[in-house]
Amino acid sequence: MKKKLIVYFIVGSLLLLMVGCGQTQTKTSIQESKEKEISLNVAVEYTDHAAAFYYAQGKDLFQEEGIKINDVKVYASGVGVAAAFTKGGFDASYMCLVPAIFTYANGGVPIKIIAGTHKNGYGLVVNSAKIKELSDLEKNGIKIANGPQGTSTDFLQMLLIEKENLNSEKIMSNTVRMNAAKQLMALRNGKVDAVFVPEHFATLAASFPGMKMLLKSTDIWPDMQGSVLVVTDVLLKNRPEAVEKLKEINKKSINLMNENPQEAAEIVAQNLNINQTKVKEETQSPEANLEVTPELAAESISNLKMTPDISIQEVQAVIDKMYALGYLTKSFNAKEIMAVD
Repeated sequence: MKKKLIVYFIVGSLLLLMVGCGQTQTKTSIQESKEKEISLNVAVEYTDHAAAFYYAQGKDLFQEEGIKINDVKVYASGVGVAAAFTKGGFDASYMCLVPAIFTYANGGVPIKIIAGTHKNGYGLVVNSAKIKELSDLEKNGIKIANGPQGTSTDFLQMLLIEKENLNSEKIMSNTVRMNAAKQLMALRNGKVDAVFVPEHFATLAASFPGMKMLLKSTDIWPDMQGSVLVVTDVLLKNRPEAVEKLKEINKKSINLMNENPQEAAEIVAQNLNINQTKVKEETQSPEANLEVTPELAAESISNLKMTPDISIQEVQAVIDKMYALGYLTKSFNAKEIMAVD
């Protein structure tokens, strides 16, 4: 019964997101010029999880392959990307694996994973004066901020409770929901005592006075698949050569980032700072200071294992665990959502 209630709540939340975004569009936004240039609309999360995209864009890797990025929409979380996909108008996205699975399974959005972008990349940052060990999260009066249900950090919190045999009822009653930008403001202002956020927000939060990274996602699920590159079924069917180019660009971008970490950090920091305004508008947080220095970006990216590699077995493990914890209405074969070599 508890599992069914969780599923009903999550599915209901996703349906509300769909209604807010309008009716699903079936037509692709792909546009071809007379020179056969491929024009794509892309959605990304406002985190350095999209580092491979930002770097590729900064180094003109898309242009070199004859791909024009027609439009880029930046969203505060994977749930925002998921909601945007229900509206249509996007061809590809760099998004976390958990919301990608959630979007496909519960939202019925026809997407395919074509590559990985990184593993790991999430952290629990706490006020070190109030929280010294995990059991302190159960105490009365402690406030834990996390993203909406269906996000990777929400999933990881459930895994943490199970792994460490923590009191689920106490921790969940201490948990409040907000996007990562607002979580950091709440932590800095003393309104919450802990935040569970993706990188780069985790490293940024840990840099605040009196705060520390209590644990990283590697402590919960070592080398868990973090983010993935997804495309619509329409793009895969109508322009398979575009999909192959996206795979190659993603791989090249990641390899170059690993070879040139300082340059990568500078490009990622620059892009995150450029997109601050968009995220402030989306989250209605005009007072948020989200500035990222190249030094902070470098430290954050070091917490990611940047790789395009991904396996059906890895994705299946996440699907199975999401179903076991009540995030999915039904389990399914990972091959359904994957189009990898």
